[in-house]
Amino acid sequence: MGKTTMAVQAATHVWKTLGKKTRVVNADGGGTREGFSGLIEEGIASVWDVDTWDDRSIFENIELATKGYWPEDPATPNSRLLEPTRDWRECPTCLKDSGGKSLTMPPKCASCGVAFAAGQLLPVRRELTNGMQDIGLVVFEGMTSFGERFLDRLKKIDSGGGNSINDPLGQYKISNSGQAHYLMAQRAISSAVTNVRQIPVDMVLWTALEIRADDDGKPLYGPQGPGKKLTSLCIPWFTAVLHLDGVAQRDPKSGMVVKDKAGMEVLERKLFLAPHFPADSPTSRFAAKCSVPFGGDMPTVIDPDMGLFFSELAKAKARAKAKLLGQ
Repeated sequence: MGKTTMAVQAATHVWKTLGKKTRVVNADGGGTREGFSGLIEEGIASVWDVDTWDDRSIFENIELATKGYWPEDPATPNSRLLEPTRDWRECPTCLKDSGGKSLTMPPKCASCGVAFAAGQLLPVRRELTNGMQDIGLVVFEGMTSFGERFLDRLKKIDSGGGNSINDPLGQYKISNSGQAHYLMAQRAISSAVTNVRQIPVDMVLWTALEIRADDDGKPLYGPQGPGKKLTSLCIPWFTAVLHLDGVAQRDPKSGMVVKDKAGMEVLERKLFLAPHFPADSPTSRFAAKCSVPFGGDMPTVIDPDMGLFFSELAKAKARAKAKLLGQ
């Protein structure tokens, strides 16, 4: 079980509870599509392999993806990207599109022809487009791969940003990323995470691999992005950071670690919702958090089941509300 499986669980939960579908913006390769294959076959999920769209820069594609844009045909690379919403001004007479744009008002309604009074301001209506009205979850799979694609692109644009060499035949140039490349890629990731607040869906989920980084001189394990400095910086960007980890099973009587016939430790997966320190490395903090209203009191670790996570989250919010209202 890994990050894609957890994303599939989240998509299944959204379908069962809200009756809404999931969109996956993928740069992790074929494993993501395979993981979602069951939901794809049922029409519950669709995958956009964003790194195969080469008519624009990968920066622009991910910028638009994190604002809710979606391909007209996700199966056809470079298919036209459709915006998620359309804003229009409503005519008070026919309740249709008046033809007004921004603050510039037409003299009469484009739909029914009724004249508008001078200075009359019409209400703005927003409608969901590109099928967004049926979507409850958007998954970005994932932050690690997006960062790698950004760095690859930057090396091609500016090979002088790091060390570079030509191959013996002079046909290719191989470049390393420079410090400036990492800073630009980190800013692009930050912008992408900020953008998703604009997507009109119930939930957005990011996945990432794990890396050992540094947090004010102390070892920290957390989401892997372009450059280790991003690992500690990105934690506040998210409402919840969930850490999936393998924990050695222990005999309930002796407390000893359980081993299989080959002498290997038997591990069981756990989903951590708060920072934790493993027994075999007490100085290494693993980043995790779960932001809930004051008084919600979420558990710190649960079985790796996103349905269970959402259930616990709902209970925590209910407890917080009851405390706030004195019930």
